[in-house]
Amino acid sequence: MKNILFIVVLLLMSYSAVFSQTNIELKTVPFEIQHQNFYIESVFDDRPVQHLGIVKDISGNESKFQLKDGASVAIKKFMDVALDKSDERIPITIRIKALEIKQVQTSIDEITARIYIRLAFFSEEGLTEGELFNISHNEDQNFSLSNSTEIVETHEKRIRAALEYCMQSFVNNPNVVTKGIISKKNENSTLHFSKSRSLLQTNVPLNRWFNLLIFKKTSDKHHNGWEVGYTGFTDSDSNFIIPFEISYGQSRAKTDRVRERGYSSIDTYAFGSGFSGLIKIIPRVYVDIGLNIPIGMEVLRDLEHKKSHNFLIGVGASQGVKIIPWKEFGIVIGAGISQQLQTSKVYKRNFGFELELGINF
Repeated sequence: MKNILFIVVLLLMSYSAVFSQTNIELKTVPFEIQHQNFYIESVFDDRPVQHLGIVKDISGNESKFQLKDGASVAIKKFMDVALDKSDERIPITIRIKALEIKQVQTSIDEITARIYIRLAFFSEEGLTEGELFNISHNEDQNFSLSNSTEIVETHEKRIRAALEYCMQSFVNNPNVVTKGIISKKNENSTLHFSKSRSLLQTNVPLNRWFNLLIFKKTSDKHHNGWEVGYTGFTDSDSNFIIPFEISYGQSRAKTDRVRERGYSSIDTYAFGSGFSGLIKIIPRVYVDIGLNIPIGMEVLRDLEHKKSHNFLIGVGASQGVKIIPWKEFGIVIGAGISQQLQTSKVYKRNFGFELELGINF
């Protein structure tokens, strides 16, 4: 019985190590609003899920974030400091439609942390009707992969920045506030603001960076070999993606052919780097067109087993089909053909086949 209890406690401790809950205390820092003629009477949280999101860091640990005292109370306290209440000013109600923390690796060495917010502003009398203003906004900040602690520590700052942006947009929107008089908008119209110069909708998801580790079996007219490689790219709805690739491979010339050239063996060791294009055929299935520059060493042994070396550089191309699951972890398979020109002492041109098996994460 004691052993069972010990195992249960150990499992609970292990779970808490990878999943934790973090309360964010929103600071009540004032900011300047010109021509203030309103104050915030009430804040309601319309979100079906009350926390700010569950975020996984690069180590796989998950954290659930929430505002201390709840979003509606925290934001109301924040607004009370920024906007003084008086009888001469107009009461406004805010309804929280979305407030979410997102954190995604968006490049090979960078993480993007985002606060996504959507607020709806109403006159006090019209809590479900007479919407004055509706705004959605992304507050983004980029960090290096090693700055996971700083990311967590600055979520609060980004929430405040997002709230201030929404308030300033509400005040400065001429369709809502004109000469100190708040006017209702058309029932079917909403406004969406974004800092982005691309003018994209602010609810566009962050494009996640995918890492692929690939083992490749190679065979051409003169050699058999293998190659291990890394491929990195940003996911996209585009039908054409350009990933980054780097690889290391070894090959050995086929014995019957190499003896015809006066050698007992020829071994090749090469690093390769380059780019490829993934052309989407259907979801998760791509045509892979690659171009790389292998640099390495050719080790030759003559019929008397005397060793010599040759510096190797070349240009390689490949065409094939690759299946990539769009998951946090999945199996990647592929097949294709390759062509290569290189500074070999024996075989300067090659044409062969490739089979790939790997993982994406």
